[in-house]
Amino acid sequence: MAVVIRGTGNAVPMKKLPNEALDPALETSDEWIRSHTGIGSRYVAAPDETTSLLGSMACKKALEHAKVPVKPDQIDLIICATATPDFHGFPSTACLIQTKLGAAKAAAFDVSAACSGFIYALETAAGLLERHGWKYALVCGAETLSRILDWNDRSTCVLFGDGAGAVLVENTDYNQKEKGIGSVVLGADGTGGGELYIDESNHIKMNGRAVYNFAVRVLSETVETLMQKEWLTIDDVDLIVCHQANSRILEAAAKRLKIDPAKIVNNMEDYGNTSAASIPITLADLAAQGRLKEGMVIISAGFGAGLTWGGCVIRW
Repeated sequence: MAVVIRGTGNAVPMKKLPNEALDPALETSDEWIRSHTGIGSRYVAAPDETTSLLGSMACKKALEHAKVPVKPDQIDLIICATATPDFHGFPSTACLIQTKLGAAKAAAFDVSAACSGFIYALETAAGLLERHGWKYALVCGAETLSRILDWNDRSTCVLFGDGAGAVLVENTDYNQKEKGIGSVVLGADGTGGGELYIDESNHIKMNGRAVYNFAVRVLSETVETLMQKEWLTIDDVDLIVCHQANSRILEAAAKRLKIDPAKIVNNMEDYGNTSAASIPITLADLAAQGRLKEGMVIISAGFGAGLTWGGCVIRW
C-alpha cells in the first residue's frame, strides 16, 4: 500500500508587503534583504484572515485540483501543522478547518513542530490512514506569523510571512516503491530550543547564526539519509523541495551536498518564511506551473524551532 498525493492547494492573505514598503525606521533596504535572504515580499493577514481561514482555503483548492473527485464528506482525517493557531489551546485549527469545509466525518487535530510541521503531519497522516484503513486525508500547513512578529526587530520581521498550503492524500493499492510517500526522517534536538522561540511578549526571537548553522547541517544530512534509505543517487532525484527560510541556507546546503543549486526549489522571494506552510505552498506552486510530472522523485525536507527536522521521499 502507498499514500499518494492527489491534490495540492495554497492560499495567501490579500495584502502583499514588498521590502520597499517596510518601515523606514528599520534602516534596511530591498537590496540588503534580497542579498541576505532572497526575500522580496511577504503576505500579511488582516484581522479577519485567520489561520483556519487560510488553511480551509488551501484545503478547498487541494480538493478542487485533485486528479480524482473527492467531496469534503469523504475526508477521514484533517491535520493542520501550525505554530499560530486561532486559539491557544483549543479548539484546534484543524477542527475549525473541518467546519469551514463541511468535512463532518473527519477526525481533526493540530501538529506543532514549527517549520518542520508539515513533514511531521504528513507522516502522521500516512500512519493513521494505514492503521485505520482510512481513504483520504487533508494535510495542511497554515500560519499567520505576522501576528507574533516584533515589527521593530529587523532580524526577524523581514523574514516571515503568512499563508497556507495543503495536500490531499489517498491511501491506495500502489506499491510504495513505485508511487507515493516513501522513506521518512524525523528528528529533534530540544537542547536548541532557546535558539528560536516565542517570548513572553508573544514575539519571535531567533539566534540567526545558530539557526543557520543548524539548518544547513540537518538539511544536507536529511537529504543524504533519505537517498541512502532509498538507494538513490542525486541523479535519480528530480527536485528537492525544502522549507523556504533563507536562500543562503539552500545555497550552502547545495554546496555541502555537491549538487546543482537549481535542483533545490526556491520560491521564498514572493512569500518569505511561512514556517509549516512553506513546503505545501511550494508544492502547490510547482503543480500549478506544471513542473510536477508523474513518476518524478522528489525529496522534501524541513527544519525549524524545537529544534526539529524532517524529510521524506515522494514519488509523484
